[in-house]
Amino acid sequence: MPNKTMAVDLDIPNLEVWNLSKTYKDFQLKDIQLILEPGMIMGLMGRNGAGKSTTIQAIMDLIRPDAGEILVFGKTMSEAEIQLKDQIGYVSDTPILNESWTAEETFRFARKFYTNWDEPFVHSAVSRFDIPLKKDVTDFSKGMKMKLALILAMAHRPRLLLLDEPTAGLDPVVREEMLDLILDYMQEESRSVLFSSHITSDVEKIADLVTFIDQGNVLLSEDKEMLLDRYRRIVVYDDATMTLLHTRLFHSKKTREGYIGYTDDFETFQNQAQGNWQAERLTLEELFVLLTNKKKNSDD
Repeated sequence: MPNKTMAVDLDIPNLEVWNLSKTYKDFQLKDIQLILEPGMIMGLMGRNGAGKSTTIQAIMDLIRPDAGEILVFGKTMSEAEIQLKDQIGYVSDTPILNESWTAEETFRFARKFYTNWDEPFVHSAVSRFDIPLKKDVTDFSKGMKMKLALILAMAHRPRLLLLDEPTAGLDPVVREEMLDLILDYMQEESRSVLFSSHITSDVEKIADLVTFIDQGNVLLSEDKEMLLDRYRRIVVYDDATMTLLHTRLFHSKKTREGYIGYTDDFETFQNQAQGNWQAERLTLEELFVLLTNKKKNSDD
């Protein structure tokens, strides 16, 4: 068991990833950079196979990158692995649980390894999620297994929570319950969450920061609200206005209602644009698809 708890320094990022690269036979993670400050939730968004799991596994030191540096609370895993992992909660996309044990036996085993195991929290979360303590985990539903894994990840009150697709394949009610527990966890200002998902509505609900990753590349990493404020869909209603605005828009096309294009600097656009047009706010899903297609077109 770890015998020394790391001091909390809110001036140091909880997580820094610098130029992380990893090459496999059919996939390459390229120069990933992330910074996650205390008090923040980052949504790591991307399609299946984009590199989300590889990034999180590298942070957990489950795979060795070919290049780059990863700092957790300002230290590398090689410097202080036991102390760092005592302050990290991790849920993989397929939770690693001994399915021959009951939930009660699972908690009893796990508590031996952590300095700050919080038994009152476990009792509260078990009650909140209706976890059957005496039932074998093998008889749990997928949603119940993910709930159990999330409670286990939070039970030692870690400062950094790494969640790899925790809500994938779950029904909306279970997803909502898990997201609410994550938000409750964030009441402590020293904590941070890196939350990977391809379910954009989940990220949109809880994330402060958004990182889009596609084919092993970070497309962008920004404050969520600033990002959604910056991009807009622009509907142009006549040819004359489109002539004035076409150089200010990208991905423009003609539709039945007029022309549709996009701007990545809406504040400047609305201050300078003339003519007959209307702006529409994008969802994170629409924005991710737009930027992925924009990158694809620039690569072709």
